[in-house]
Amino acid sequence: MALALLAAALHELPVSSANGSIAWDDGLVKVYDASGMRRTVDTAAARWNASGAKVRLLRVESRAEADVTIEVDDADLRQVCGRDCLGYTTTIGRPADGHTRVLLAAELGGPPRPLSVWVAAHEFGHVLGLSHRNGRVCSLMSEHAFDTSCAPSLAGDEPTSAQLACVPAPADVEDAARIYGGEPFFRDPRCR
Repeated sequence: MALALLAAALHELPVSSANGSIAWDDGLVKVYDASGMRRTVDTAAARWNASGAKVRLLRVESRAEADVTIEVDDADLRQVCGRDCLGYTTTIGRPADGHTRVLLAAELGGPPRPLSVWVAAHEFGHVLGLSHRNGRVCSLMSEHAFDTSCAPSLAGDEPTSAQLACVPAPADVEDAARIYGGEPFFRDPRCR
């Protein structure tokens, strides 16, 4: 039932971010996951780490070691970007104080599914310095999850590699590569 309600509202769901943009040293970002969505967050990080951009999202076991803390706080999420928001990142790129907070909606919890991985990977895109991309071209960095030609599946099961083929899309990897070096490892024809 919750998935059906989510599907009805998805056309308008924003995934927001605040401003600022500095690259992380050597493309290394240390991530502490306090969200309870470990497998979702790890899958999203692995997708970026294997993308071809010279970035490395590394899990750390304490907040003190982290550059980025991932949390679930629906009250804060609603306050910063509205009731339909699925994710929010406090900065684009590395902030001056060196610490970023990522908020994920509680409804993304449970086992990983295509939408939850897509949202977490989108927020990692902001962490890496990517802004929203306009238009229908295939992009993980579309401001609205379902405005892109390669929108995430609403399947409630664990995501398949085919469902994550465009997470991140080559255009997103090219943007990250302009900042960190590298190039897309994969150019899947579904990601246009």
